[in-house]
Amino acid sequence: MDLRAIPREWTEIAIFTVAAFLLYQISVLFFLITVPLIVLGLKRGPEAVLYSGLILLLAILVQVFIRTRGVEDEVLRRFFFILEAAYPIALILGAALLFWGRGRILYRLLSATVAVLLVSLPIAGIYSGNQEVMEFLQQQFKLILESLQGGLGGNAAGANGVEVLSALDAESFYTLILEVFIRHYIFSFFLMLSACWALSYGIYSRSKGSRPYNLVHFTVPENLLWPFIGAWFGVLLDVLVGVPVVGFLFWNYGMILLSVYAMQGIGILKSLFQQHGVSRLLQLLVVFSAIIILLTPRLNLVLIVGVPLLGLSEYWIHYRAGHSTTEGS
Repeated sequence: MDLRAIPREWTEIAIFTVAAFLLYQISVLFFLITVPLIVLGLKRGPEAVLYSGLILLLAILVQVFIRTRGVEDEVLRRFFFILEAAYPIALILGAALLFWGRGRILYRLLSATVAVLLVSLPIAGIYSGNQEVMEFLQQQFKLILESLQGGLGGNAAGANGVEVLSALDAESFYTLILEVFIRHYIFSFFLMLSACWALSYGIYSRSKGSRPYNLVHFTVPENLLWPFIGAWFGVLLDVLVGVPVVGFLFWNYGMILLSVYAMQGIGILKSLFQQHGVSRLLQLLVVFSAIIILLTPRLNLVLIVGVPLLGLSEYWIHYRAGHSTTEGS
């Protein structure tokens, strides 16, 4: 850092840290705490992210401690503290890795998923066999299930939902939710961090008067092809025969790589629209139709599978011959 610029840098660090802490107070948008950190990093460099992240983490840990100290049971109090602090810790570590890591941003985002994995494994190791914690969670899921059954029971439109939920007992419902969470939590972290990076980079670019990164130029390197195939082969094995211990990694990284190829597929579609002079209005109609399809059960598989396969096929079919592509993001 330039010594003459320290006062201004620390002022910006304070402002962005406070902004991140305020975003953390909005429960459903807690993952946006990384946006101020990333914008700060783009403006001031990795050291600023480190200082801001440490201050933010300390403030969050203090708040979580105050929030959970009212829990009388010591085991549950520690569990709630660790559970509530885990995702902010992982997100701040992930934001730091975006600046301290090497290679293109895609590789740094993938390496940042290791942060949430390393944070989650000790928690799982400590509490997965704790009878008191397991009984508490099962009791909470039992209450949720009873609430859902009661809510749908009085709604004729929810008849199908009642049939499905009535077939579940509390333990089955708990097992189902836990399985879905374990198979997707690293993937959800990747999506959140990727969205925060895209939003932050867009804010920073516009503040500098330049254009945000365009997916038209996004490509996936060929060295991710075999990890993609291996991950989904592992998913198939887990479905057919079950893969103990590491099966959740196949699901998470399979979904992560599927979303990466989906981004390439979207880039291809945008490029084809430009090559063929498709109007902006028609492009908006296509996007609107795609959203409707994504919200339609079964039919949404056309996009969920088709767009990533389109991206994957570019290894053999060069759709963007008229557009330059880059591996810089």
